[in-house]
Amino acid sequence: MNKKTLILGGLLVVLIALAYVYQGPLKKWQNNLGKPQNILAKIDITKIDKMKITSGGKTIVLSKPSNVLAAPASIKWKYNNAKDFYADPGLTSSALERLKQAASSEPGLISNSQARKSEFKTDGAGLNVKIYQAEKKVADFTIGNRAGYSGSYISAPESPATYLVKADLRGVFEPAEWRDLTIFSTAESALNKIRFQYPNREFTVELKSDKWSGILPEKFTVNQEKIDKISRLMSDLKAREIPEQTFDNTGLDKHLIIIEASGEGVDNVLMIGENQNGLYYAKKGDSDNIYLIDKSARDELDKWIWQLR
Repeated sequence: MNKKTLILGGLLVVLIALAYVYQGPLKKWQNNLGKPQNILAKIDITKIDKMKITSGGKTIVLSKPSNVLAAPASIKWKYNNAKDFYADPGLTSSALERLKQAASSEPGLISNSQARKSEFKTDGAGLNVKIYQAEKKVADFTIGNRAGYSGSYISAPESPATYLVKADLRGVFEPAEWRDLTIFSTAESALNKIRFQYPNREFTVELKSDKWSGILPEKFTVNQEKIDKISRLMSDLKAREIPEQTFDNTGLDKHLIIIEASGEGVDNVLMIGENQNGLYYAKKGDSDNIYLIDKSARDELDKWIWQLR
């Protein structure tokens, strides 16, 4: 191979390299030139292990359990490191999906003025969110007002810029209650015995051969539709609200109503206390978490034997 051929070959390689750079990285750089940077781009929702959400001076910390392989919709995130309180799996799943949507979207620069941040509520009046991956903070941003039905204004606290992302972050990061309102969630078919205990009476019903009947303190007949309502409540019960976690004035220490529904691998014990603005204090037998349940649920569980016939 002569020298001229080598030179021409070298030039060809250089031209091919230049064409690649122009059509590849350089072209991409030119296309992105002037476009606003997505301040959420570093977020990988599969690696998030903690979220801090601050609004109105109150901070909520949601922590993902370590070594969890379950689907996002079924993972229970710890709520403020409380012993038994977890965030609602549906809410955390929705928040992560919207975050993923926002992180992959192309943001629009709405304003580059510090003074205008109050207009979009991306200043201190907004909802601040900090995202952590492996305990390292990867994003710190403020969610302002909604932009239409499917957009949000966001900003980094230290930046004067406000951006529009095509995801309703405000809606999913500011629910009325992050904590899971589920008290019981078990299979109704697993229940075969229900014990009713009150200060002035106690009785038990049992399921045999697909039929409920009273067994204590004596045998008595039971209306199947009436007991089925109670069985459904004791297997699938949600609170209306979660009150201040103090036992003072709840009446839970008086043992006004204690219902135990048991069966194959199930032992659901519910204690019900005093009235609180039309709702009733309640707790499970194996937890100190205090809930408020509807009056209708409380009344359904406050029975005499004659009311079940």
